Amino acid sequence: MASEDRWLIHCGAVWDGADPEPVLEADILVEGERITGIYSRRALGELPGIAQGAKVIDLGDLSVIPGLIDAHLHLFGLDGSVAGAQMTWPLPYRALRAAADLSRLLDAGFTSVRCMGSPVGPSLARAVNEGIIEGPRIVAAGEYICQRGGTWDPIGYPQWWAESLGMFADGLDECRRRVRERVRSGSAFIKIGASSGRPFHDRVHPWADGPDESRPNYTVEEMRVMVDEAHRAGLKVAAHAIGDAAVRNAVLAGVDTIEHGHGASNETFELMADRGVVLVPTLSLPAMRARRGPAGGLPPEQAAVWQRHLDRQLDSVARARRCGVLIAAGTDFVGPPHTPFGENAVEFQLLVEAGMTAREALLAGTVTGARALGMESFVGTLQAGKLADLIAVRGRPWEDIAAVRDVRFVMKGGRIVCRRT
Repeated sequence: MASEDRWLIHCGAVWDGADPEPVLEADILVEGERITGIYSRRALGELPGIAQGAKVIDLGDLSVIPGLIDAHLHLFGLDGSVAGAQMTWPLPYRALRAAADLSRLLDAGFTSVRCMGSPVGPSLARAVNEGIIEGPRIVAAGEYICQRGGTWDPIGYPQWWAESLGMFADGLDECRRRVRERVRSGSAFIKIGASSGRPFHDRVHPWADGPDESRPNYTVEEMRVMVDEAHRAGLKVAAHAIGDAAVRNAVLAGVDTIEHGHGASNETFELMADRGVVLVPTLSLPAMRARRGPAGGLPPEQAAVWQRHLDRQLDSVARARRCGVLIAAGTDFVGPPHTPFGENAVEFQLLVEAGMTAREALLAGTVTGARALGMESFVGTLQAGKLADLIAVRGRPWEDIAAVRDVRFVMKGGRIVCRRT
């Protein structure tokens, strides 16, 4: 719910995401849910009365940056270590578990997220918007759309149950129908599967055993029908796409964001840059599973698959940057045991590992993240008139990205939702 308070926030520095350099010894004026202005302390002192009546929040030497954005995660409300949970756990129970995950995300400084596929996502988004539960702003896809035998087809589960999920679309008419169903059910964007592994062969079916083994799924014509239908309804389209053919087909079809995207050629990345298609590489999920998974019981051969993907992703991020592609930060976190919510800021460190500067990584998780969510007009930067979604951290994250892991203060829409001494 919106705040009606008036706040004056003292801090050591503000990095607003719009200007290259931070404002040192800064004051932020917040009225209700929006930012009124950002001033150096000296400048504000020369404007008598402007902060009159405001309540003071003194953050000392902490640095303030825009609220973080995870442009790719899944609010499943599941525990991946429980076999069959996707099929047997009731959706109301999963929604309650996912609500607890939202609290962890907010405490970690994430004030906006994009839920890239979950049957409970749109309901969670509505509950947050109505102030029923506390959490980041959610842009939710609802259920996926994929071909039978494709990206998220739960191979090995009964056909009748897989059909009951309502995710399958084959042929132009069914593709159009599924998008219209998503619009009716409250989806805020459309998520389609443009690539997959081979059924019954790959250890990680949606990703395949490596980007070179990933096969394209939909035809350009099928994806174009979904894109046209979504855009006519005012919704963006995201495509899970790994491997050059799948990425290129999705870009030619007109999608707005490419998820994962590794294995694409420089020519395809140049096409993305020309068309303004955002890449969300999702380094965290393969990194967490490759580097931490074996200690948590992940079979070594599966960890090796994730390492193979991670190696190619790190290379793809570097090449995409050189080609001028905009990159947004997204984790692909799905919950325990290997990707527990609250540790999502690891994505920023991985982007730096891929060759980004700390400042570029911050832009990926604020400015470009807001663009991927379609929310750039009111979040992503700290500017007068925008929503007061901001966090404070120890250190200077535009110089040392690890500082984003130490969040001490979170404000969302002018309301204090987390403060640690």
